[in-house]
Amino acid sequence: MYIKISERRQIMNIFQDGQPIDLETVLANKDWRTAFQTQLEKQYPDDVVVSVKLNIPGPIKNSPGLQQLFQQGFNRLRMMLGRLHVKDIKFFVARPSGPETFLIVSEDITTVKRVAVLFESDMLTGRLFDVDVMAYHNEKQLSRQALGLPARQCLICDKDAKVCMKLGAHTLTEGYQVINQLYKKMATTPLRIWPQTQAAVVQYALSALLYEVSVNPKPGLVDPVSNGAHDDMTVFTFIDSSLALTNYFNQAYRIGLDYSGGELTSMFQMLRKAGIAAEKQMFAATHGINTHKGAIFSLGILVTAIAYISRQGVASLQQLQQVVQGMLQGIVTQDLNHSFGKRVLTAGEKQYQAYQLTGVRGEAAAGFPTVMAIALPFLQQASGTTNQKLLDTLMVIADNINDTNLIKRAGTIAIIPELKQWISHYFELGGSVTSEGLSYLYTLDEHFMTRNLSIGGAADNLILTTFLAKMGGIL
Repeated sequence: MYIKISERRQIMNIFQDGQPIDLETVLANKDWRTAFQTQLEKQYPDDVVVSVKLNIPGPIKNSPGLQQLFQQGFNRLRMMLGRLHVKDIKFFVARPSGPETFLIVSEDITTVKRVAVLFESDMLTGRLFDVDVMAYHNEKQLSRQALGLPARQCLICDKDAKVCMKLGAHTLTEGYQVINQLYKKMATTPLRIWPQTQAAVVQYALSALLYEVSVNPKPGLVDPVSNGAHDDMTVFTFIDSSLALTNYFNQAYRIGLDYSGGELTSMFQMLRKAGIAAEKQMFAATHGINTHKGAIFSLGILVTAIAYISRQGVASLQQLQQVVQGMLQGIVTQDLNHSFGKRVLTAGEKQYQAYQLTGVRGEAAAGFPTVMAIALPFLQQASGTTNQKLLDTLMVIADNINDTNLIKRAGTIAIIPELKQWISHYFELGGSVTSEGLSYLYTLDEHFMTRNLSIGGAADNLILTTFLAKMGGIL
């Protein structure tokens, strides 16, 4: 189901709904950009100013599709800048002449330019961007030629782009076709995890927690509009809980960055001790309410694993999975098989004995396959607002896991086939981007509240998906 929906919703022509502009508008925007760059150079005389814009042929310079392309491309550039100190960012996404962004970077101008060239050359969408690097103490922008680097290649024939432009070597139709193809490739290319500062990774983790509780309407879950089936908590409870975990995520990052042992299971045991302390901090902030126990376990693992692999440079999702699998090796046997014979069982232990469900431990031990192989690719190809994309991603996750929280609340595993029917109908209605699909979600939320149901397991996986999407530059 999710593949079909993804294919239907992917923007096939990013120029649709765009308004043509004339040469006068383009030239006026060029004058505005030059003046604004000069202002920034004077305001930040000791820093580097980076101008980021799309290099799009023809009269259509902005559209919903082009804005989405720009945002994802810019996010990836931001990832590549990684540990460089970005002091400020200025966004001008809705300009008729196309989206633009300016970054203020406290770094050597040559270092910044080399990253910019790498982005323009090696990224699928980077070839559609112009990234200019300048500083107050430089008389002019730092060029590729000044660094001994080759000129930019034409999108179509790979010759010198300036030569092709001067000669008018290609038609506008050819250009549009190539740009749309590049966009589609970007939407299906596996994510890469770029090294980030500790502060950035922790911020992404906290953002993921806050994004999840902000998404609405979620069936049975807490959001800013409804408490769902949770009478003991509100959105403010989740905000307090999220902020209380800041120190824990900093600890998790340091554990991964500093770990020098052999077996990765030992790194996990260090994290687990920190997680037990974090649970106490959570309960103190929420007055005893369990808001993020699952996220403390799962998101903490990812933060630690990302810090660990960041020492190797850019990493793939597969490499991240391998680290997670190494950290959680044997956890199902250790935690669940030993539950047989216990007098008092947790909900997870009961479901393991009754239905052989391994829950979050099993997902973690396998390297979070639902997140990596299903949720992230779906989110990467989805269109619409952030809320719409995350809503549909949540429902895709719920359709692909045995949500132990839902089973616990329903008191039976028979709830899972029911849930799948509801999700199937939701996507048949078009998902969150249609009024019918959104209306059905509200109805489903009421149904969940009546039956005291909640897809808390899916919500935890949405947090992980959002975190990795932030890390990979697609949110």
